[in-house]
Amino acid sequence: MEKIRVGIVSKTYFYVPYWAALERGAFSGEGLDVETVMLGNTSPIAPLESGELDIVIGTPEGVVQNAAAGGRLRIVAGNTGRLSHFVIAQSRFKRIEDLRGATVGILNMTEGTFFHVKAVMAAHGLNYPGDYTVVETGGAPPRHKALIEGRIDMGLQSVPIVYAEEELGFSNLGDVSSYVPDWQFNTVNVNHERAAARPAMVRGFLAAMIDITEWAHTHRAEAAAIAAREMGISVPHAERGWDYYMGKNVLTRDIEVNMKGFSALIDVQRAAGLLPAGAPAAPEFYIDRSYLAAARTMGMGDQA
Repeated sequence: MEKIRVGIVSKTYFYVPYWAALERGAFSGEGLDVETVMLGNTSPIAPLESGELDIVIGTPEGVVQNAAAGGRLRIVAGNTGRLSHFVIAQSRFKRIEDLRGATVGILNMTEGTFFHVKAVMAAHGLNYPGDYTVVETGGAPPRHKALIEGRIDMGLQSVPIVYAEEELGFSNLGDVSSYVPDWQFNTVNVNHERAAARPAMVRGFLAAMIDITEWAHTHRAEAAAIAAREMGISVPHAERGWDYYMGKNVLTRDIEVNMKGFSALIDVQRAAGLLPAGAPAAPEFYIDRSYLAAARTMGMGDQA
């Protein structure tokens, strides 16, 4: 068994296939002994560069910034090919326009929800930094905690956490995908030099993810039970989450990168000045599809 360390950001629905792969032995079936590292709002860039982590399933912005600056990080597969977030606010806020002067929770200032917050708020005449402030809370679970404790007024929250917050009386002010329809939210990321030295490891990891993501799309009760246990949510909320993620193919069934959504991400990064002048605009510069293509030739395992 080859030991590898995999970083994930938080306990959110995006990781249901990964948790299922651990539980059902999909990784061990590929000869991999996987250790999970919870990152929270800690950047994965340094640990991927150093080899402390072998793979990270997380937002691609930092990887894009690293690659554009001459770094060694690349994307090898997709995971979440569109946004699944809603604008959740304290109950006193009834419209997005009411959030003038509010404190908004985000992952961090260079990736993830910060860009989507700005897009949503700007559509209602609120611009950063003059009209609201942001604080880095980490991913959706710590943003939920910050809302409960009253430390933030609003945070973009993903399904199915949204359902619990609605029941608690928080205001749901709208679907972020209606403002940002195309976005590659999560990807499978590696250090391409280290991956080239261990290609069988990367291919095996992706082969397991191909199989288990297909399994998750076809086993509602079992996949929802895994989500409920890992996320600490009710089974009904987890089942509603399954309906959302699988029904809309938010949790991308073929684990390919949504190229339209990825191009949108690059455009936003360039406009925000987070990529150096002359950084490539073509998604293919940042994505190495050879490992995913090779993983498909390994054949689909029996995850039924």
